[in-house]
Amino acid sequence: MEKKHIRTSMIKNIKELSKLDRDKRSKQIIDQLMEIDVWKNADIVATTMPMEHEINTNYLIQSCWMQNKTVVVPKCNHKTREMQFFKIKSFSDLQVGYFGIQEPIEDSCEKISKENIDLIVVPGVAYTIKGDRLGYGGGFYDRYLENYNGDLVSLAYEIQIIETIPTEKHDCSIPIIITETSTIKTSPDNN
Repeated sequence: MEKKHIRTSMIKNIKELSKLDRDKRSKQIIDQLMEIDVWKNADIVATTMPMEHEINTNYLIQSCWMQNKTVVVPKCNHKTREMQFFKIKSFSDLQVGYFGIQEPIEDSCEKISKENIDLIVVPGVAYTIKGDRLGYGGGFYDRYLENYNGDLVSLAYEIQIIETIPTEKHDCSIPIIITETSTIKTSPDNN
């Protein structure tokens, strides 16, 4: 199945979950994240601001602040297809950006380079238990993660785990995927 078709049908499936159900599952997933070492060992955590159908990372961000972790969120440049991460200290450090997604206000937020980020929570539309990831098609994360040496994790609803995803050489693999029912430590076979 081609990427575009998987992306469209998966987003449709996720949107069929009620907001209440998505919120409940988001909390379960984020609670599981807090049990693993890559979370416990991270001081600076990068995450996205959620779109309506995505896992509600606002819970993750609030947990970071409660645990005195630094939170950084992306600002995307859609012309250059690059992104940079900025530290936010409160939700008031955000403004509505591209696609209606909250982005950091550059003038009032400190830019954090990728060498300083301990853990990146990588968003995606679908995943396999081998760690293959299907993103939204912009390639922002695949580009950003080149030469990144910190930890990676993805958060996914159980329904986002599928058998197979067509991959390309530049697609990054995710070592840990957390769903509401399990923590999947992936084992990509490099063939």
